[in-house]
Amino acid sequence: MIEEQKTAISPSKVKRMMKSRSGISYSLLNIVMLKKRMTEKQLKIRQQAFALTLCTVVFMMVYNLCTWYASSLDHVPSFTFDFEKSIPFLPLSIIPYMAGGLFFCTVFFSCKDKYQLKILTWRMLFVTIIAGIFFITIPLRFSFAKPEVSHSILGLPFSFLKTFDSPFNQSPSLHIAFAFVFWSVFKDLSKWRIFLMIWLILLGISTLTTYQHHLIDVMNGAILAHLSFIIIPYRRNNRGYRNLRVANYYFLAGLIFILAALLLSKYLGAVGFFLFLPALVMFIAGYRYQKNKGSDRSIA
Repeated sequence: MIEEQKTAISPSKVKRMMKSRSGISYSLLNIVMLKKRMTEKQLKIRQQAFALTLCTVVFMMVYNLCTWYASSLDHVPSFTFDFEKSIPFLPLSIIPYMAGGLFFCTVFFSCKDKYQLKILTWRMLFVTIIAGIFFITIPLRFSFAKPEVSHSILGLPFSFLKTFDSPFNQSPSLHIAFAFVFWSVFKDLSKWRIFLMIWLILLGISTLTTYQHHLIDVMNGAILAHLSFIIIPYRRNNRGYRNLRVANYYFLAGLIFILAALLLSKYLGAVGFFLFLPALVMFIAGYRYQKNKGSDRSIA
């Protein structure tokens, strides 16, 4: 009887032992979950780095091949509108223009999940390859004489462009197409969203004010980007994104109307400008659908 009392364990001691064991189990569980999260994060970073590398390699191959082909031609035409001669050359705009390369690298690491990364990668590849087809089939070159930049700091990026960025591969502008694709990811960020939007707008303007592209290139770049949104939609089977997909059709139609208006005005005079009205209607309708992207109800 005495031996049984010596070996017996009090209920309070049992509770303390159980609590201790549960604490150890909880700690082990935390360690396992932490390792799992670290593994998933490392896997995601590897996937993002792979997507960036893939798109960079494809871009370099397509761009350099198209440059080589255009430079081998005896004559490469250019296409401009008369009013483009009044566009000023602004050396300071080289800063947002060169930021396009930085955005190209960071956008892959801004994706919130693997699915968004996959859609971004496919869109980047689509835009690059389709642009390359146009660079070869309809080669164009920039035709304005670019003023010399004597500023010690701003002159460096212009010297870089003169050395590595040829006057070919103009239409559609990949700077513009990429900017729209970048925004499809950046718009979902909780921080720096407004800053990035403003910077991308400045980037688009800089393609004209750095004398790198003509207006036809800008319009075709925007059209190409919206084609990528339609052909490679986000959340294809999610009904909640229906209005957003419909908005892209309206935006594409609006861009086509603007391009048609510019072309008609070039060859037929002011009569072509009447197409700006349906273009405005398309943009307003697209904006309404975009603002109601969370609703499955049609607002047409």
